[in-house]
Amino acid sequence: MNECTKHISGEGEIITYAWMWKNAKISLEAARKSEESQFFNVMNTLVFSAFSMEAFFNHLGSQLVEEWHKKERKLSKLKKLKFFSSKLKVEADFSSRPFISVIDVFKFRDLLAHGRTEVINQSEEVNLNKDDLNRYMIENEWMKLCNLETAMRVFADVESLIYLLFKAAGMGENPFMHFHSSIYSLHAAS
Repeated sequence: MNECTKHISGEGEIITYAWMWKNAKISLEAARKSEESQFFNVMNTLVFSAFSMEAFFNHLGSQLVEEWHKKERKLSKLKKLKFFSSKLKVEADFSSRPFISVIDVFKFRDLLAHGRTEVINQSEEVNLNKDDLNRYMIENEWMKLCNLETAMRVFADVESLIYLLFKAAGMGENPFMHFHSSIYSLHAAS
């Protein structure tokens, strides 16, 4: 290999929400393909869907609100969603999809981010075959959400809400067209 040292200078823009969306999408595809690792891929889909939505709020805020970085920490994720819906004149019913899914996924994210060891007491009658019995778990609130149906719904709704807000903000048609851009120069190393 013919290596040489170069000095690189320039700048780049990283569209974080798009990277988080892509991670959620890849995890969802993996969850669909493998039952063995499905639970963990679903968990990743949900977490990265929440991260994508939150990063998109910050991207959108930086485009629409002067000094957004000073204001965004003071607003809950739900207040950000309500703020952008109102500012962009997007009709929002927070009790229906896609809005309810975003509220649900932020709750899921918070349960994991502030996770605690829990003792769950449960007693129920269940009909299980031997294989199901070997996989049976007593679940807490966040674990109950780690299923393929929930992951597909949440991912689709987060994606559709990002499209909706992106378009309403006049930012274009496809919020996932760009992930990264860089302009740089190569110089001889000193």
